[in-house]
Amino acid sequence: KQWYQRRVRAGEGCKEEQLTFSSRISDFLSMIKAPTTWPLHEIIWATDHVILGNLLVGRCRASIHRALTSPHIYLQGDDVEVKPDLCHLFELFQEHGRLISLHDWIQSYSSALGSKTLTSEIHARFIRGISELQFLGYLKPTQRKTDHVAKLSLVGY
Repeated sequence: KQWYQRRVRAGEGCKEEQLTFSSRISDFLSMIKAPTTWPLHEIIWATDHVILGNLLVGRCRASIHRALTSPHIYLQGDDVEVKPDLCHLFELFQEHGRLISLHDWIQSYSSALGSKTLTSEIHARFIRGISELQFLGYLKPTQRKTDHVAKLSLVGY
């Protein structure tokens, strides 16, 4: 009994400290305003996760399309006039229909580069550009015709 009574008596002194602590906490919380009432809260506080996601993630496909159609925006230096191989291929890619013949495409690519004959270097550059366009999600191989590739549906702007 004595141990229990001592315990209760020791706890009675803590009640006043607990009350003063809780009153201080409630005073502090009453001083805090909601973040949406702060001036310019839109800069650091967002309530709509869709808008926030669009701002943070960005639109990759639009950026890639812009870089492929207008490479001079991103390129610097003396060779701004010279377009990369991927940009040449993308221009020719946009001119074709839904199915693209690889033979016709490599012939038009070779003539766009100013070469009359198809060399192994042009062939290697063409294959590399095709694989990059496939990696970017612009085309895929077809099962119907082995010498054709198909445009994917996300290409249209």
